[in-house]
Amino acid sequence: MISASFSYNSAAIRHELDAIGLRVLPRALAEQLNATAFLVQQMVVNEVRRSVSNPKPFSLRPMKVTKARWQDGDRMFASVDMQDKQADYLWFPITGATRHPGDPGTARTDIMTFAAQPTAFGGAFNKTRFKAVSKKHQKEVTGRAALRVQRAAHRGQGRLPDALRWAKTSRNAPGLFFGTVGGTKGYWQRPDRYSRAERNGLINAARSQAGHIPSFRFHSSQGTAGSRGGSNLSWTKPGSRLKLLMAFQPTVTAPVTVHYDTALHAGYLQQMTEANFVRVLQDKKTWFLNRP
Repeated sequence: MISASFSYNSAAIRHELDAIGLRVLPRALAEQLNATAFLVQQMVVNEVRRSVSNPKPFSLRPMKVTKARWQDGDRMFASVDMQDKQADYLWFPITGATRHPGDPGTARTDIMTFAAQPTAFGGAFNKTRFKAVSKKHQKEVTGRAALRVQRAAHRGQGRLPDALRWAKTSRNAPGLFFGTVGGTKGYWQRPDRYSRAERNGLINAARSQAGHIPSFRFHSSQGTAGSRGGSNLSWTKPGSRLKLLMAFQPTVTAPVTVHYDTALHAGYLQQMTEANFVRVLQDKKTWFLNRP
């Protein structure tokens, strides 16, 4: 809390405190306190705007001003307070405290720190997108598990039907999984794959080229060599890699980015000056003399 005081020993202030000056003094004090409170509020908003990338309107309304009332006399005060909900979120960039699961803006078990498709304001947590990805992941987990059971039941019954292959069931769409890759935990999209027709087309095109040497495998039971017929061409399309969709961490410690105290004191020192108070006192005296 900042307390403001004035010394009536100042020659400039004493000069204004004649009979009229004393009568309008409470009004002048209230106006000076309110002007200071609103400037402090604006300075904090400016600091949030400076330090937060694409801030939401919510973040730009952090402060609430309680105006001073001249009728309160010696009990007169003005205050600038951080609103409770905004304070919950801004506490971390103001103090550099460590954010844990369950804190404002986090989930119950993890903290989302990255999203391939961020919000319009640049944030990682997009509720709609998160629900869509997690739902798709759960559907794939359930579908793969069901196919594993069916493949196990088909074992020993000849060639596996295409309908029991996940690539066929999913129409060869790149799947996704939740896991840790290279130390990063999150939802990952698998690389794009060739369809069977695409892969066979590439293999046949390569084999039809002049000078192509087919590979053979030796059948030891028959003592003969036969055409291998297969190919070591990868099913993964060239250049396609794992794609991180969303990343999570157990805790996050952010650096101090919102210099709250600096903004607050800057607003106070700029407005709460003797020169400003003398000007306000003179304006109130003029108002008093010219009132109807």
